[in-house]
Amino acid sequence: MKDGTYIVRRDEEGYPRLSEPIAVGSGYWVSTEGVSIHGKTDADGIIDALELMETYDGQTVGIWENEGITYLDKCVNVQDRQQALAIAEVCGQLAIYDNNKGEVIEL
Repeated sequence: MKDGTYIVRRDEEGYPRLSEPIAVGSGYWVSTEGVSIHGKTDADGIIDALELMETYDGQTVGIWENEGITYLDKCVNVQDRQQALAIAEVCGQLAIYDNNKGEVIEL
């Protein structure tokens, strides 16, 4: 799975599927909750994680790998930096992602 942000879609049987990666050039991605999986995750593992996270049709999720761990997070796009940082702090996150600059901002 390619690192990026995706939209969850439910198929006819109710199983979650991911869109192609979406590109957003403004605001900040803020993770609200998520899971981490040790090792590289295949499509079936992603679907299982989306089920466990109780995602809904239209939910935005971020997926990335770092040092052998795959992270899958529900996320929201917030236009104001200070609001994004405040939401991240309340949600216990370590960082937000600046879409305009393409960089991580640590809390």
